[in-house]
Amino acid sequence: MTERTTGSRTGLSSRTRGTRTQSRTQTQSRTHTQVAATRRGRAVRTGLVLRAAAAAVGTGTSRAWEAVGSVVTSAGWFAAAWAAFGMVAGVVWGWSELLVGGVVALALVVIAAFFLIGREPRDVAFAVDRDAVVAGQPAEGSVTVSNSRARLAWASRLDLPIGPSLSEVHVPALRHGQAFTATVALPTHRRGIIDVGPATTAREDPLRLVRREFRWSDVHTLYVHPRTVAVPSTAQGFIRDLEGAATRVLSSEDISFHAVRDYTPGDARRHVHWKSTAKTGSLMVRQFEETRRSTMVLMLDLDAGSYGSEAEFEMAVSAIGSLGVRAIRDGRDVEVYVSGAVPHFARATVRSLERLRTVSPRALLDDLSGVETSTEVMDLDTLTRVVAEKADDASIAFMVTGAAAALEHVQTAAFAFPSDVSVAAVLCDPVDEPSVAALGRVQVVTIALLEDLRSLMARGASR
Repeated sequence: MTERTTGSRTGLSSRTRGTRTQSRTQTQSRTHTQVAATRRGRAVRTGLVLRAAAAAVGTGTSRAWEAVGSVVTSAGWFAAAWAAFGMVAGVVWGWSELLVGGVVALALVVIAAFFLIGREPRDVAFAVDRDAVVAGQPAEGSVTVSNSRARLAWASRLDLPIGPSLSEVHVPALRHGQAFTATVALPTHRRGIIDVGPATTAREDPLRLVRREFRWSDVHTLYVHPRTVAVPSTAQGFIRDLEGAATRVLSSEDISFHAVRDYTPGDARRHVHWKSTAKTGSLMVRQFEETRRSTMVLMLDLDAGSYGSEAEFEMAVSAIGSLGVRAIRDGRDVEVYVSGAVPHFARATVRSLERLRTVSPRALLDDLSGVETSTEVMDLDTLTRVVAEKADDASIAFMVTGAAAALEHVQTAAFAFPSDVSVAAVLCDPVDEPSVAALGRVQVVTIALLEDLRSLMARGASR
């Protein structure tokens, strides 16, 4: 046995020099490495599984805590804390009063939890009588709560968000098939865009220890348009239709004939006036007056420093809405621009403006319902320069601003437009006298009331 063992060892030692044994040794080495990697891989996989399980437990615990926190009220947390404290203190210190109080509090919490079980037995439907009103006109919404379940629906409270405010509707107990309808007045005293909804109903226990909310997804948007007045068609600017009035700009090709002149190289032969050529003995060509299509540009100053009060700004919004609606109904090409948001540190390099929709009067008024003043917008001078570069086919431009805007800035802003563009400025000043005055090339229309815009525009059009 010893020799066999020794021989085996010697043979193993001698065979180690052979190729076959080397292959076996390499195979054993690789197998050993694989075993070590497998063990490490199992450890890594086990660690990853444990990590994923811990993350899942953490996520589930967080969601469970959020769910509990969303249904337990402050009174419920107090009752639960009192139950824990009373029972522990009663057992440890032997205070029977605390023990009884803790047991009662725990019983109340357990009983309150049963009020959270089940689906909401009520169905809620909400509707608004209209989707757009003028500021100051009344608007209402109706809430209908019905019980389509077989069991009784206890009295509850319905919360209805109306813009930034919250309206509460107290719903009585409803039997099967009963319905309750309540009317809610919507705030339309000021221009704006109001989102109404979604309505939420709540299920509570009598002591309000727990509360479960049910959200209804209906959301209605109410546009409160600015007030407008009917203004006459303005006679300022060019009537740039194909058959419109001619301008003072002469052109070699257009529709409105102006005169004849001597032929110069480059003129089209089809414009040669042969009768004049026969009389003078030299080539004469027709000269035309350029006709253009009328494009009106309206600009609303949103710089808060240009207005002394909120009433001035609301008047300015109403004024530009009145002018824009009239231009759209007259079939004119109109573009409405407002100042864009620009931070103070970027005013030297950033230019921003917003173009409102003018496809219809309703679209324009919808966009005007949401404009507001800001201290971080382009001033009137910068706004007019950017608009003049963008709207190069403008024939008449209106600037609407407040009484705090300096007349020097208004006059300077007008020079951003070419000399063949008629420029008018509407100043909203509730304490000044209504007037129409010329300030250089700018027609300044000062209004104290929105109704003054109608008479002053008619006066300016008749000049």
